[in-house]
Amino acid sequence: MRARLAAAGAALALVALAGCTSSSSHKAIQPGPDSPSPSPSAHYTAPPSVLPVPGTTVSMSTAAGPWPAPVLLDNGQQSAAYVAAAGLPYAEEMLSVHYHAHLDVIVDGKPIPVPAFLGFVATGNNVRGLAPLHTHDASGIIHIENDVPATFLLGQVITEWGVRFSSTCLGAYCTGGGKELAVFVNGKRQTGDPTRIVLTKHEEIAVVYGTPAEMTHVPSSYKFPGQL
Repeated sequence: MRARLAAAGAALALVALAGCTSSSSHKAIQPGPDSPSPSPSAHYTAPPSVLPVPGTTVSMSTAAGPWPAPVLLDNGQQSAAYVAAAGLPYAEEMLSVHYHAHLDVIVDGKPIPVPAFLGFVATGNNVRGLAPLHTHDASGIIHIENDVPATFLLGQVITEWGVRFSSTCLGAYCTGGGKELAVFVNGKRQTGDPTRIVLTKHEEIAVVYGTPAEMTHVPSSYKFPGQL
């Protein structure tokens, strides 16, 4: 597992060298000296009742997308706080429970990428750990990895991302002016609080903002790679 974390650190370094575009005023991660830090236990059993977790110090973006992963902002200094705001721990990967869901975000008919490294905690290029919910690339595949079976929620992923999310708003995109915000699971529109949607194996989730006409054609499935 340490080898996988080291590989993730190398990937973060490459992203840093390439730069990071953001609608926020934060600076992108820059390569620099590693700052090792011990990782806490990643034992997780249940989601919090409220998201973001009350008392956490990070703010959720109300800007227009795309939104970068918090680990790529400000040298990663708030990456652990965003994981905590999602009610999640972080440590080395634990694969006793291991499955995947897929997330699409579509605004005005155009995709907004789900970035790599959601759920990663790092200082500079040094990856200190990752949450049981995380992404390795920009495919939209959400990795769910834990030491015991547990419930994980869509709202936890969006909180790790640092984006405002409710039944009426995603970041800057809020219901009104002839536009709607909706969440679809396997092609079926959901009702109720979207943050409480449970992630299940090979589930396709689409968060869609736009006109009613743009709600008629949303992805209902995703072709996962063979090994997933």
